[in-house]
Amino acid sequence: MKLLFTTLIIFIIYVAGLAQTKPVAPVDSTFFRAKLLKINLLSPIAQTFSGAFENVLGPEKSIQIAVFINEIGFGVTPEYRYYLSSTPAPQGVYIAPFIRYQQLDGYDATFGGGLVIGKQNFYKKKISIDAYFGPSYNTFIFDEVFKFGIRAGIMIGLNVKSPKP
Repeated sequence: MKLLFTTLIIFIIYVAGLAQTKPVAPVDSTFFRAKLLKINLLSPIAQTFSGAFENVLGPEKSIQIAVFINEIGFGVTPEYRYYLSSTPAPQGVYIAPFIRYQQLDGYDATFGGGLVIGKQNFYKKKISIDAYFGPSYNTFIFDEVFKFGIRAGIMIGLNVKSPKP
């Protein structure tokens, strides 16, 4: 079962990477190579710190690495974002397959993944608001217990890539 799930996640990421690029109107190149540092505004509700770094790879795609830390463990969530809107990345509506590894209580670990849909907006080309929601699936590595869940968040970010003069 773990092999099937891992293969499915790898296949989704691979297919998303092969998607054809659509023509995009010329825009400020700052958005093509934006680098964003973000924090999740909902994480204090779960008594957790959650942050992310997003790197734009092209007009339609980016990668993001999110991490969380709380009193019982930590987790890492890489994701590939494919932007569906006519505006270039990292603005607009996107879909993002992701995988997640969590270490809990120092000995229990989970591995899983899922798919989120979200929307990211910019203000003055520096501040971003990113809201996302989607299903997730995890399995405890040692006990082989499977768990479905929801991944959601509202992140505020800062574009740390300086615009070209």
